[in-house]
Amino acid sequence: MDLFLPIASYWQTVLAPELAKLAQPIHGWWYTIVPPGQLLVNLPAVVVVGLLVGLLTGFFGVAGGFLLTPWLNLCFAVPYNVAVGTDLTQMVGTATMARVRQGGEGYVDYTLGLLLFGGSVIGVELGARILELLKYSGGIPAGSGRLSWLQLVMSCIYGLLLLWIGALVFREARMSLRQPGPALAAAMGTPGANRLRTLHLPPFISLPVSGVESISLWVVLGVGFLSGLLTGLLGVSGSFVRMPALIYVLGVPTVVSIGTNLFELLLTSLYGTLTHSLKGNVELSLVIILLITGMVGAQVGAALQRRLAHPLGQLFFACLFFLTIILMVLRLFW
Repeated sequence: MDLFLPIASYWQTVLAPELAKLAQPIHGWWYTIVPPGQLLVNLPAVVVVGLLVGLLTGFFGVAGGFLLTPWLNLCFAVPYNVAVGTDLTQMVGTATMARVRQGGEGYVDYTLGLLLFGGSVIGVELGARILELLKYSGGIPAGSGRLSWLQLVMSCIYGLLLLWIGALVFREARMSLRQPGPALAAAMGTPGANRLRTLHLPPFISLPVSGVESISLWVVLGVGFLSGLLTGLLGVSGSFVRMPALIYVLGVPTVVSIGTNLFELLLTSLYGTLTHSLKGNVELSLVIILLITGMVGAQVGAALQRRLAHPLGQLFFACLFFLTIILMVLRLFW
């Protein structure tokens, strides 16, 4: 059973105009491009990918979500701009559900969350505009066709990001295998983080709910901007930057950081959805399928994690990152 993706089809022909002149269909792993450049994807395969990403996210944490955008591009030939916008839009649903599950048990510093959002809006919009620039920047000759700058640049950025995260997961797994027992958290309260916390750049603000007596407003906005840039450009939550920054740079207690991060994530993903929708980067049918399957997979992954957590699982997770990088490199030369 195939699913027609009109938005992805349009951007495929913009990025690769030769597809509009196809005489014969092009078959990929789980997709087919038929004349005049219409993209059809295998619906069961989309469901499986959504379930798998959700399962990985529930089992290993937020890092599982980093695989969705490159997998949409690799497995289904969804252009990166549509993959990013679609991933970001379905994130609204996951962030909402996480916020509902948290309920009244979480501690949220709404003042801090809104200030972070102020920086995130600028970052998200900049990231989305960078994608816009890449969409219309043309491409370079590659074999018998043309490689778009969007495909090349996003593959390089995602490749480096996945390599970094995969290396961290691999290192943590090896340390856990050598020293059985609870893994020690890496010391992230670095001198650099401490210097940022004491940056003397007015205006200064106080955050009573977070227990922060005085901190430069620019540090708070900078944290929001950086996480928002990653969200707008890559479609990821930015929590892997925001959470450590809240705790180790701003000095916010962990329990407040969790609630505030979810609140800010919801606001940021809503804005990201709006701006990417206006730019034509959202495939609604994919959003619905990935949201439902991802939520189901995350529940299964969380249940399995409580029973089957083992360092060997982390090694497997790291290998998935490395395998994805290899496939991304190969696709650039197909």
